[in-house]
Amino acid sequence: MFSSTKWYYLKSGPFITEVRTSIPSVQRYLQTHYQGALLDASDSHFVDFNVSIMPGVLGRRWIKPQARFYFNGGEPFKPLPLNQAPAMLEWGMNWLITNHAHQYLIIHAATLEKNGKGIMISAPSGAGKSTLCAYLVSQGWRLLSDELALICPETRQLHGLARPINLKNVAIDLARDFFPSTSFSEEIADTTKGKVCLIKPPASSVVNAHITAPISLIVFVRYSANEQCYVEEVEKCEALMELISNSFNFGLLNRVGFACAKQVVQDTDAIYIEYNQLADCEAAIRDGIDEKNNGGKTGRYSSKPRSFAFHEPS
Repeated sequence: MFSSTKWYYLKSGPFITEVRTSIPSVQRYLQTHYQGALLDASDSHFVDFNVSIMPGVLGRRWIKPQARFYFNGGEPFKPLPLNQAPAMLEWGMNWLITNHAHQYLIIHAATLEKNGKGIMISAPSGAGKSTLCAYLVSQGWRLLSDELALICPETRQLHGLARPINLKNVAIDLARDFFPSTSFSEEIADTTKGKVCLIKPPASSVVNAHITAPISLIVFVRYSANEQCYVEEVEKCEALMELISNSFNFGLLNRVGFACAKQVVQDTDAIYIEYNQLADCEAAIRDGIDEKNNGGKTGRYSSKPRSFAFHEPS
């Protein structure tokens, strides 16, 4: 069930993470999904995060076996079932960044780039953010991150991670239509998020992860089976409140965080999109970028204004 312990060094955007593990599923996952991001273990590296993901102790190695996540010798999370170890590693690395990388304003959003233009996609849980992110990647957009927008407060540039995309439940089968089978990890069942699968980032995204991108458009999205494609401008004050409410470290950064978020919103258009076809949503995003660059409204905007809420009702 377990193999000898191995060390891996992952280069993910601005971070290097040392991962120590004896769990075969994690070793396979790292070798396939981080193939282009693994550094030579025999070289010396300046490591940002020291992580271990190991099997449970004593009887929990064999009876209802567990995976345990360690950071700097401590254990910040409760153990999970062993089959969830690869997902636990990804969730743990997200936690490390959001709790320690305070040189950035960190917002819960997908980020991508194409032709030198960066976008941020924000949505409530279950609204289709990661599915849309995966589709855009399959259409040639460069993946920065499917979960975390890292914004430099001084330059307001987006920094990328180019880590695997986390898809859930029905989105997994949908993504199989536009990604090769080799891009998918083993499916992980019965997590707190349901069934989970991780999609390997394109090699070009990994190679270019160090290249930052200016924010050209902020996009709030929601999948709606009954709406082909509805697009509406978002007022800057409302966009600012959304960025603040979805930030992991806004309070910690204080005035620096507010100044960064305020300037991003002042410099960037924001739109809200409801859609039921991914291609139509991509077209609306492209229109939104073009409108900003052309100084006019060239997109396919509905003439029927409506009220909308970004968050799920409580």
